[in-house]
Amino acid sequence: MSSPSTTSAGLNDTFRGVLYLCAGLFIFAFQDVIIKLLSDKYPVHQLVFARGLIALPIIFMIVHFESGLGTLATRRPGMHALRSFIGFGAFFFYYLALPAMPLTAVVAIWFTSPLFITALAVPVLGEKVGWRRWSGILFGFAGAIVIIQPGADTFQPAALLPMLAAFCYGVSTVLGRKIGITESGSVMAFYMMLTFFYMGVGLGVGVAHLGLPVPEEGPMRFMLQPWHMPTGVELGMIIMVGIISGAGFWMLATAYRVARAPVVAPFEYTAMLWVSILSYLLWGEIPKLTTVIGTLMIIASGVYVLRREAIVRERPLAGKGVWRSRN
Repeated sequence: MSSPSTTSAGLNDTFRGVLYLCAGLFIFAFQDVIIKLLSDKYPVHQLVFARGLIALPIIFMIVHFESGLGTLATRRPGMHALRSFIGFGAFFFYYLALPAMPLTAVVAIWFTSPLFITALAVPVLGEKVGWRRWSGILFGFAGAIVIIQPGADTFQPAALLPMLAAFCYGVSTVLGRKIGITESGSVMAFYMMLTFFYMGVGLGVGVAHLGLPVPEEGPMRFMLQPWHMPTGVELGMIIMVGIISGAGFWMLATAYRVARAPVVAPFEYTAMLWVSILSYLLWGEIPKLTTVIGTLMIIASGVYVLRREAIVRERPLAGKGVWRSRN
């Protein structure tokens, strides 16, 4: 039986974890708004480059205080490169969707990422997923289909971008669980931002070299626009994106470090509240009924899958003690 002091400490850690997570998601909602506002003038690869450039020194300092700069000398450069490249793809596809879709719809489809993480844990980590969790995963993907509406007159191919982003994020996260056995969260974030920096430069040079015509609107306009030197308010907005990235990644990593993931993770869905409020205040966007229904389906499935994972991980096995995940 746990002592009152132990119980109190656990509750304090849970409260801190939830607070860090909600704060991180709150500021990330502002990042999405800034990216959407800037998408008509600045290309996605320039914003990705600026994000990496500004966030790198912030995360560098976090590494220094968290684990020491010596931990940057990783023995797993290949895994870091693979995870960071796929993670770059996640945010790249996510950003491309922002100018083409309502922000609430993009975020709602992005919420399928925890379902991808659970599904990918089977082939990548060798974990077992029972029929209850598979049912929850399928229900969540059905919610995404309700939002995307494939085959309907209102269907947009751009709606597949946040789904692709969620898949890439799921792969990146599962790889992070493998690397996280020996590497700290700040070291993984550092290599991720380093990849953002180099990929932003590489894409910018490639697009400039190709010289393709820039469409009037849509994701390809966001992709093919030339770089512009930001000034004034826009420069401040771009700097803010980098600061939010560095601070936000640290807040989310800290949330999962101080509190148990199955308890904290359902609060990820508070992001929908922030983006809904900001979308309404800035653009007068009111989510469509299909978006609301699909979002509720995804949230319900995500919470159910997380709860089932918590039950499975804590269930005692007769004569064998407590079963633990192999990661």
